[in-house]
Amino acid sequence: MRKLTLLILFAMAVQVSSYAQTKMYPNAINVKVNVLDYGILYNNEARISEGFEFAYYRNIAPFLNVGIPFKLGLAKLPLKTKNTATASFDLIFRLENQASSSKILPYAFGGAGYIFEKSNNHVQIPFGAGVNFKLSPYAFISLQAEYRKALIDDRDNIQVGLGYHYLLHPMEVKPEPKPINIEMIADKDRDGILDSLDHCPDIAGPESALGCPDGDGDGLGDTEDPCPSDAGTLETNGCPDFDGDGVADKEDECPKDAGTWNGCPDKDFDGVADKNDKCPDESGPESNEGCPTFKDTDGDGTSDDVDECPELAGPNKGCPDSDGDGIADNHDKCPSIKGSVENNGCPDAPVEKEIDTDGDNIPDRLDKCPNEAGLASNDGCMPDKDTDGDGTPDSSDACPDKAGKINGCPDTDGDGIADNVDKCPTAAGIAANSGCPEIKQEVKEKLAFATKAVQFETGKASLKPESFNVLDEVVNILRTYPEYILAISGHTDNVGNDDRNLKLSQDRAKTCFDYLVFRGIKAERLRHAGFGEARPLTDNSSVEGREMNRRVDFEVIFE
Repeated sequence: MRKLTLLILFAMAVQVSSYAQTKMYPNAINVKVNVLDYGILYNNEARISEGFEFAYYRNIAPFLNVGIPFKLGLAKLPLKTKNTATASFDLIFRLENQASSSKILPYAFGGAGYIFEKSNNHVQIPFGAGVNFKLSPYAFISLQAEYRKALIDDRDNIQVGLGYHYLLHPMEVKPEPKPINIEMIADKDRDGILDSLDHCPDIAGPESALGCPDGDGDGLGDTEDPCPSDAGTLETNGCPDFDGDGVADKEDECPKDAGTWNGCPDKDFDGVADKNDKCPDESGPESNEGCPTFKDTDGDGTSDDVDECPELAGPNKGCPDSDGDGIADNHDKCPSIKGSVENNGCPDAPVEKEIDTDGDNIPDRLDKCPNEAGLASNDGCMPDKDTDGDGTPDSSDACPDKAGKINGCPDTDGDGIADNVDKCPTAAGIAANSGCPEIKQEVKEKLAFATKAVQFETGKASLKPESFNVLDEVVNILRTYPEYILAISGHTDNVGNDDRNLKLSQDRAKTCFDYLVFRGIKAERLRHAGFGEARPLTDNSSVEGREMNRRVDFEVIFE
């Protein structure tokens, strides 16, 4: 009894997750010849007899089939000399493995049955194990051993059966052959390409050009080739491309120099070709001839690109005007005396003939304080008011309410850039960065790499797993430089609906924002926005261009 129990537990333990009698083929039948013994368990003397079994099985769950066996037999019962006819109905629950890749398929079962034996009808509890040997995907030879525990005395028995197990399945019906369509095999121009596949069925042509004539042999038929006499590539629609940049020579503004902007190089990717870019190494808009829109080295509020004196602060086209006559010192022949434009900044009368009572180099006729030496910037008078007491009169003090030494303005961080023009007044920086700290080259390189390396699922704002390590590098940068503020901007190519592209770019920028916040970066140090297809890095006409334009930019800013 102990050995039989261990056998059943082993059969149940070897079950795996795949099986053949599934919802697709849930029904099966089983026929079996049984050998019965009622004696070995009664008095250790075998009383062998025979029986027959027919069963129906139904799959109801993975691993689990339910069966209803019907049995007939001639049993040699204890205390009886003659064979006794018996019949039974069982309800069986069978755990089994019928993996398609296995030839030997074990199973275990248990259940309950009712036995008909003349006037001695009773209940038996059958359980046991068996194995199916696969003959085909639907047919099996079955070998089974079972122990049947009777609920009355002297009726426990053992049965061993050999049978045939078959899965019920629909018969396969072979489809009738389709009639041959003569048009599908016709070749009117006899070029070896069927008319159904031939783009020029009436004119012979090579297979490489889909059956059309191809005078230049570039694989594009003459009817579709705008350059039929000059071989080109399919990417350039059959036209030559000398520099191999994907722009046909006839449309390439720089046919001998490979580039991405109308075929011309654009080193700073600002959308202005180098040949037209006055600042080819610095990104800037076309409206400013490719130069940055605002760079103010001397902090006078005039951009360097239009400042005639970028190193000296001043109000007149960025240049100083010491005498206040509206003529910049660099063009004023008399920079300390007011004069006229006609006289190149000098007084109309020669200086040596002018009367200057107070000796301040301002002639009395122009001096509002002729008896008291003063400043040219104050019309010859001394300034009579210095609100902040910094020694710079209010009339020339750029910050009259705040004491300072730079044009009358303070310099909180001591970087030599007045607070009124310093974009980072509490953090020492450089003039080239508008008073903000210089961003280290390695930080720029890591942020540029992140722009290219952050990837999303196609058409979605979900990050791909490989993007996590890239964004973690951005997290490390922000932790190392706590004064940095990061601007995150999403961009797309021009494929698809404009509104959908704008929404996708916004969602992708927000996804990066959420990830950085999740990794511990404070939200107030981050800005995010999406611009859709409005700010491409390059032309969207090529696969490479569209790939470059699908990006999320990371830029350090200071506020």
